[in-house]
Amino acid sequence: YNRPTTLGIRFRGNHRLTEPAQREFTILEETMRLQLRVTVVLLAGLMCLGAGSQLAAQPAAIVQHERWVTSLTFSADGNLLYTGGGESLQYRPGDVKIWDTKTGALVASMDGSTSNVWSVALSPDASKLATSGYDGKITIWNVAERKPIATVEKRKGWCRSLAFSPDGKMLASAGEDGQVTLWSMENQMEIKSIKCHEAAIYDVAFSPDGATLATASTDKTAKLFDWNAGTEKAKLEGHTDAVWAIKYAKNGQLLATCGADRKVKIWDAAGKEQATLEGHKDWISNLTFSPDSGTIYTASHDRTVRVWSVAEKKELGVIAGFRSTVWGVAVSPDNRLLAAGSHKDSIRVFDISTKNELFPHPAPEEKPAEKPAEKPAEKPAP
Repeated sequence: YNRPTTLGIRFRGNHRLTEPAQREFTILEETMRLQLRVTVVLLAGLMCLGAGSQLAAQPAAIVQHERWVTSLTFSADGNLLYTGGGESLQYRPGDVKIWDTKTGALVASMDGSTSNVWSVALSPDASKLATSGYDGKITIWNVAERKPIATVEKRKGWCRSLAFSPDGKMLASAGEDGQVTLWSMENQMEIKSIKCHEAAIYDVAFSPDGATLATASTDKTAKLFDWNAGTEKAKLEGHTDAVWAIKYAKNGQLLATCGADRKVKIWDAAGKEQATLEGHKDWISNLTFSPDSGTIYTASHDRTVRVWSVAEKKELGVIAGFRSTVWGVAVSPDNRLLAAGSHKDSIRVFDISTKNELFPHPAPEEKPAEKPAEKPAEKPAP
């Protein structure tokens, strides 16, 4: 019996197997073949498991984003985060990104900005996204198609802030010339411009009822305007340096301002000061109210985000650990997530209820301590 088996086993000479031996050998051969298959499957599984582990070890895309992020806003359900920023704070190319807040994955990138994107604003029906930059250009995007609808340019100066009216029919833009321009979202044409300050305007906001327009300026004041009549309703004085941000509480009863004097001020809807909150060690670049109007979150150049109680008028906590200045802060409409924009950390997202960071950034690698230079041996005294 000299025929090779399927496993490559060959018998020498003319030896023949008896019938019982032949059956026993066949069983042995089948057993060995089965063991070989199992081994191959196990090895393949281990290789896939190893590859999967390496894949799982990769940080989320949102963690790998390394550009400046100076503005953020959430979708209505909090599942998407829109960010604006760029390669630098001024004239290097800017970018607009859309992130999945459940996975940290990049959903879309809307490119084309020639300078840093300083403001991103989502329309109330989430159909349009407005962005503006250091070059003064304002772009209106179709959110579903992620394509620009129109680009408008009223003036060459820096356009620092944008805000949609509550009904979504208008967009307000503000910049360094001290004017606010109102744009129709039906045809993207200018409705009117209002001269609000003699200095740059860093932020603009509509009241929840849409009747009042609030502005924050480097002239150390904030103002309230009847935008329809184009008249000033109140001047909010008390800051001792540039006012960088102004926001309405969702209930419309309060406003908050912050700025270069490191202070947060709370005002009633008529513009009367209610409280001053102190704690930041450097300029406060931005702020936002929680959806229930009970909490204020502030972003600062002291590399922190601070949490404040509106009712108790005191600090509730500090989110530290940022490796560079913090420029933007946003809370999801469902009061579930908090996002902050920076540079070296770019984007950090937190679960408000658990206080956990959703996509932790890897700790920076510690450089080994340098050995002190060896001193040359001293020459013996003569």
